[in-house]
Amino acid sequence: MHGRRPATAPDSPQQTLASRLSREMIAAERQGFGTSTVWLTRQETDLICEALRMAAGSDALRLDFLDRCAAAMTARDGAVRSWRMSIDQDGLMLDALPETRRPVTAPGGHASCRDAIDERIDELDAARAVSDEDRPLRERRLNDAPKRA
Repeated sequence: MHGRRPATAPDSPQQTLASRLSREMIAAERQGFGTSTVWLTRQETDLICEALRMAAGSDALRLDFLDRCAAAMTARDGAVRSWRMSIDQDGLMLDALPETRRPVTAPGGHASCRDAIDERIDELDAARAVSDEDRPLRERRLNDAPKRA
């Protein structure tokens, strides 16, 4: 048995494709590129598309479930709920509180949990864009600093 590798199950087509894409990207990064061009077969393209459909479908079902829960609570007690998402140093919260229970410091809200999540994504993207625009200015300031002998 020495010298022989233990028998392993063959990789699935998904695992084979993931390994190939990873190897291609590693090779591109070694050459200093942030992107890589990869030629895909029809089967590989179909695998990627199916994985994306499955991921999107699962997330959509989860988000629909949250919106249905909030609607059911509203139907039960008549209190209109609006979705709000907050991210701070203490944690992450997605809630659908009735307007009467929402803190004064947290006005607003959305009819759908998707809208609350999208609002946070947009805010983070905008902050990231401003940060990226300021980077050259900060680099120039550092480079313009007097040099010590």
